[in-house]
Amino acid sequence: MANSQPKQEADGIGDQVAGDLARTLDEAARGLIERGEEGVEHTLELIVRGAIDTVPHVEQAGVSLVERRGTVESHAPSSEVVRDLDRLQSELQEGPCLDAIWHEQRTLIQDMAAASERWSRWAPAAAERGIQSLISFQLFANTGSAGALNMYSGTAKVFDDDTAEIGALFASQAALVLHGAQRMAGLNIALSSRDVIGQAKGILMERFDLGQDQAFAMLVRSSQHTNMKLVDVATWLAEEKEKNRKRRP
Repeated sequence: MANSQPKQEADGIGDQVAGDLARTLDEAARGLIERGEEGVEHTLELIVRGAIDTVPHVEQAGVSLVERRGTVESHAPSSEVVRDLDRLQSELQEGPCLDAIWHEQRTLIQDMAAASERWSRWAPAAAERGIQSLISFQLFANTGSAGALNMYSGTAKVFDDDTAEIGALFASQAALVLHGAQRMAGLNIALSSRDVIGQAKGILMERFDLGQDQAFAMLVRSSQHTNMKLVDVATWLAEEKEKNRKRRP
C-alpha cells in the first residue's frame, strides 16, 4: 500500500493531460468547420497554446512548416523570440527544428550551451535570447508534407522522459488535426475555384454564343497567353462582369 499514492498521483496527472489534450483538439476541430480557410492558422494557434498549457515545463512554442517552394516558415509563434529563432534557422540553415523536420522524429536539447557543438551559430543565439531547453517533434511524417512542433523553456535540463512522452502524444494528435485543417482548406479552395471557373464559362458562353467546351478552351488559351493561372483569369473575368453591371444606370 505504501506505493499506491504515487501511482494514483501519476494516473491523475495522466488523466488531466489526456483531458486537456482532448479539449484542445476538439476546439481545433470545431474551428475547421466554423472558419473555413482561416481554420488552418486558427488550428496552429490552438496547437501552440495547447502545447504550452498541456506539456509540462513548456513556456513557449511554435510550428515550423515547409512551404511549397521548400522554405521553412514560422507559424503561430507564441513570442517574438520564437519567431526570431525560426527565422535564424532558415537563414543559417541549421537548428534543431530543421533537423526534426528533415532527419529526426524528435530533437531534444537539454542544455543550450552544450548544443553549440552541433549548431555552432544557432545555439548561442538561442541562449542569448534566454532559451535553455528545447524539444521538437516532427509532424506529417507520412502525409506528404513536412513540419515540426517546437517547444521551449528558459530552464536547462527541464525536459525529461515524461515531457517527451506527453509531447510526442500531443504532437501526433496535433498533426492529424492540422492535416485535416489543410485538407479542408484545400477542398474549400477547390470548390471556390470550380465555382468561379463555371461562372466565367457562363459569361463567355453568353457573350460569344459558345458551348461549354469552347468556353473552357478559351479560358485555357487566355491563361496560357497571359501566363496567369486559370482560376485567376476566371476571377478577373467575373470581376469585370460585376464592375460593368454596377456601371449601368
